[in-house]
Order: sequence, then C-alpha cells, then structure tokens
Amino acid sequence: MSQDQVSLEVMRRAVAALPERERAVFWLCAVEGLDYRAIAERLGISLAEVERLLAAALLVIDRHLDDAAHATDPVTSGAKPFVIRLHRLARWLGFV
Repeated sequence: MSQDQVSLEVMRRAVAALPERERAVFWLCAVEGLDYRAIAERLGISLAEVERLLAAALLVIDRHLDDAAHATDPVTSGAKPFVIRLHRLARWLGFV
C-alpha cells in the first residue's frame, strides 16, 4: 500500500470516527465547499457553533494522522494556518 493510500485510509477512518455533527460540518466545509454561514444556515446552528465543531473535527483528524506517523509532515507539524490544514484534509479525501 502506498503512502497516499495509507493516508487516505487513515483520513477515512478519522472522519468516520467523528461524532455526527462534527462529521457533517467537516463534510459540508471540506467536501461540499460551503462557507461557515451556509453551513450554519443549513444545519440551523450558530456561526460560532460551526467554528467550534470544525475545530474539534480537525483536532480529532490531526490526532489520527499523528498516530499514523504523519507528525513530521511540514504541513501538519506545528501551528499552521487553518486553511492549509483543511485543504490537506480535503486533498486526502480526493476532492482537491
């Protein structure tokens, strides 16, 4: 199995392990490309709740990736901009 295949499988497992609301917010943002306001309207939640749920989802996904030996990757190591992390997650899912 190639490194990309391993990364994709880790991502799928991480996303599948998310609580339903976190998974929904992540999917709408990373896959469907909706902005926070559109996600809030679609799910009937506040903008702050969208931000909280997405941050929680990314934290869980990052932990899964770190556990799979991705901690040395320059994109995910240290404090990186949120958009770079989100783009990487979407790329692993094969949507970018």
